[in-house]
Formats: sequence, structure tokens, C-alpha cells
Amino acid sequence: MAEAASSRGRAPERRGATTDLIIEPGSQDEPPIGVEIRNPGIRWDLMLVIFLRLIAAVWLLKGLSFWALILGLGDVPFPEEPRLRQALIIGFALVDCAAGVGMWLLSPWGKSLWVFAVVFEIAIGGSGFGNAVGLTALTGSLLALFFFFVLSFAVRSRHRGRF
Repeated sequence: MAEAASSRGRAPERRGATTDLIIEPGSQDEPPIGVEIRNPGIRWDLMLVIFLRLIAAVWLLKGLSFWALILGLGDVPFPEEPRLRQALIIGFALVDCAAGVGMWLLSPWGKSLWVFAVVFEIAIGGSGFGNAVGLTALTGSLLALFFFFVLSFAVRSRHRGRF
């Protein structure tokens, strides 16, 4: 009798289930409501959050370094830089700081703005246009973009129950 009373508050257990997920109706893009992960494995969503916060800190520092150039803390005074380089420095100062804040907040617009900034930085660095982005920044941006897409794919695949 006491055993039956204590089991009333719990959901019935399923025996012989072969999947790791109990899936209720939901959309394909989002994890279903009420999903229960029995074998969590690697927490890809946590890894993505940590990655985004680290990249946000790096991008805020990059934005602040561009602001330092604007304030005259570089090798060449800012007014003596070529106009094209001035425009690129101002643009990167604004976009990098905004993308860093948006990524720190884990907002979708922050990730989108960051991807836009990284692709633009890769294009500028790869072409040598304006001499504003060096090879080290280009390589770091390529790696960051690659890891972002790998982690995003892993999170989405985990929510869909693939691994």
C-alpha cells in the first residue's frame, strides 16, 4: 500500500526502451518539450556557451584595440592613416564591440553580427585590401568560424537525437 502511494507522484518507467531520448511531439528545429535525456554524454550546448563567451571576450578586446588606434595609441597617429584604413578601423571598432556584447548575451543577433564581422574580416585579410587585417588575425578568424559551425552542428544534432 505504501509502495503504491509513493509511486503515484512519479511517471511510469518504460522498460525495454532502445533509444536514449523520450520524445514527445515537437518541431524538428527545437528540442521537444519534455524530452528526457537518459545518457547525456557530452554537453555540446554547454561547450557552445563557453566557446561563445570566450570569443565574445576576445572580440571585445579586439574592438577596444581598434578604439585605442582611433584615440591615437598606435604607431601612426590616426589622422595620418590613409582614409581607407581609417574607415576600416572605425567600422571594425564599432562592429567588433557590438558583436562581442551580443555574443556575451548569447543573443541570435550577436552571433549573426559576429559571423558577418568574421566573414568580412576574412575577406579583407585575404585580399590585403586596406592593410587592416594581418595573417594572424585572418587565421584566428578562420579557426573561430570553423569551431563555431562545428559546435553549432553538434548542438543541433544532439537536440535531434542523432548523438
